[in-house]
Amino acid sequence: MNRALFKSLLISGVREKETIFWIFIFPLILFTIMVLIFSNMSGEDLSFDMILIDNSGTGLGSQIINQVVDAIGTPSEEGKDPLFKITRLSDKEEAYTLLKEQKADIVLELPEDFNQKFGQVLLLSRLGEVPEDRKPEVIIQKVELRDTSSMASDIMTQVMAQVNLEAAKQMNIQIPEVEISSEVVGQTEDFNYADYFFAGVLIMAFFSTGLMNMGINLAYIRSKGVFKRFACTPMKTSQIMSATIFSNMIFMGIAFVLLLIYAKLFYGVTWAVFQPESILFAVMTAVLALTFGFFVGTVSKTPNSASGLANLLFFPMQFLGGLYFPVFDLPPAISWFVYINPLTYLAAGMRKSMGLMDAPVPHYTLYLVPLLWTITMLLISLKVFKWDGGE
Repeated sequence: MNRALFKSLLISGVREKETIFWIFIFPLILFTIMVLIFSNMSGEDLSFDMILIDNSGTGLGSQIINQVVDAIGTPSEEGKDPLFKITRLSDKEEAYTLLKEQKADIVLELPEDFNQKFGQVLLLSRLGEVPEDRKPEVIIQKVELRDTSSMASDIMTQVMAQVNLEAAKQMNIQIPEVEISSEVVGQTEDFNYADYFFAGVLIMAFFSTGLMNMGINLAYIRSKGVFKRFACTPMKTSQIMSATIFSNMIFMGIAFVLLLIYAKLFYGVTWAVFQPESILFAVMTAVLALTFGFFVGTVSKTPNSASGLANLLFFPMQFLGGLYFPVFDLPPAISWFVYINPLTYLAAGMRKSMGLMDAPVPHYTLYLVPLLWTITMLLISLKVFKWDGGE
C-alpha cells in the first residue's frame, strides 16, 4: 500500500462535508430517532396468538386454568376474533420455535407438578400460610422486543388472577394467588432497544461508507482518468486499490467508535458488540460493504450514475434487511427480497451474537448468504473493471 496515496485519500475524504455528514453524523441522528420513536411505541392489535402447553395431566388446577383459557379464547361477538387464539401443543421445542419465528405471541406452560402443588395449596391454605416453594407456578414465555408479545404477556398475567376467582367460586374458599413466572425466549431478559438499533445503524454506517463513499469516489476517479495517470507511474495497481480499501476501512472504524461512544454515553448500550462472533459479523459487514462499493464504482461510468445505483441498492436493502424492525413476517410479495438480502443475515447474526434475539433462519445461513454475495459481487466487479473508466 502506498502511504502517500493512503494519506491523501484520508485527507480528501475528511475534507468532504458529505463524507462527514453521511458517514459520521447521520448514523448518530438516525440512531437517536429510532431509539426515541420505537422505544415508546406499543402495539394496538388486541388479538393474540397463544400456545398452551399443559404437562400437568388431569387435575382440578389444570381444569380451572383450561376453563379460563377457553373463556379468553372464545370470541365475545360472532364474526370477531377472540382476545387470544389458542393452540394446544405438547412439544416445548415446537412451541418455542413458533414463538421465535413470530408465529405465536406467547407460550403458556403448566409444569408437570402444577396439579400436585395446587392440591397442596388447597390443603395448606386451610391450615395457615402457604410456603413460597409450595405454590403452583404458571410459566409465560415471551419475546420482549415484539410489542404484541410483551402486551400479550402483561394481559395473561392479569388474566391468571381469574384462577383465584374461579377457585373461590367453585370451592367456596380463598387460596393464595398462583405464582406466575414470566420468561424471555429468543433474547436477553434485560433487552434494550438501544442495543437492537445499535447493530442495525452500525451496519447502515458501514454500507453507507462502502456504497456512497467508496463506490461514488471510485467512479469519479475512473471517469476523470486518474487511474490512467497512476498507470504511468511506478506505483502498482495493487497499491492503488489497497490504499482505497484501507482508507474506507478507517472511515468505518471512526464511524464505529463515534457511534459506540455516543450510544454508550447517552443510551447505555452494552459491550456485547465485542463478543468474538459479533466482531466477526462486523468484519463480514465491512468486507461486503466494500465489495458492493467496488461493484458500484466498477459498473458506473460517472459519479451521478454511481450515486443513482448506490441509492437504488442501499435503500431497499437496509429497510428490507431488518436493520430497523423485524422483517421475517412480511407479506410473501416482498418477503422473497428479505430472504435473498445479505443485510437480513448480517443484522440477524449480529443481534444473535450480541445475545439480543435468536435468528429465525438456520445458523449456517448467517454466514453462507453474505459470503455468497461477497464472492459473486467481487467476481462480477473483477470481470468488468477497467482502469480507464470504460472509455
